[in-house]
Amino acid sequence: MARIHTRGLVLRMDPITLRQQGARCTRDLDTMTSAQHDFVCIKADAKAAWWLPLLAMPEVGCKEIPAAAKSGDRRWADTPSYYQPDQCWHAPHKTAQLAAAAARDRTDTKNANTIATEVLPKASDFPDLAGD
Repeated sequence: MARIHTRGLVLRMDPITLRQQGARCTRDLDTMTSAQHDFVCIKADAKAAWWLPLLAMPEVGCKEIPAAAKSGDRRWADTPSYYQPDQCWHAPHKTAQLAAAAARDRTDTKNANTIATEVLPKASDFPDLAGD
C-alpha cells in the first residue's frame, strides 16, 4: 500500500534494504543501525523523507520520546522509544516503502503509529543531510 510520508509517521523499516536502495545515513556503515527498527519521519518533501531510527532501550547520548507524544497501536505506544541525535536517514519515498515491506510493517491508515511533531528534532539538526 502506498503511504503518505509525513512528519511524525512511524514505520518499521529494514536498514539493509534502505542502504541497498540508495538511502543515505549520517553515520558510517560500521555504526549505523543495521537491525529492523521503527523509524519516525521528521521531514518529507515530494520526493523523499528524513527518518530517525527509534530504539527500545536507551544508549549513551540517546534522547527519549515522551510516552504522551506517542499514539497508535498500544503495544507500540506503551513501549519506550529513544533516538540517537546523530543518526538520521534520507530516503526516497519508494525506498522507504520497500524497506517497510521488507520489515513487514503493518501500518494502516486508520491506526498509524505516530509521534507528536513538537517533540521531534528538525531535519536541519542533521547538517550532513540538510542539503538534500
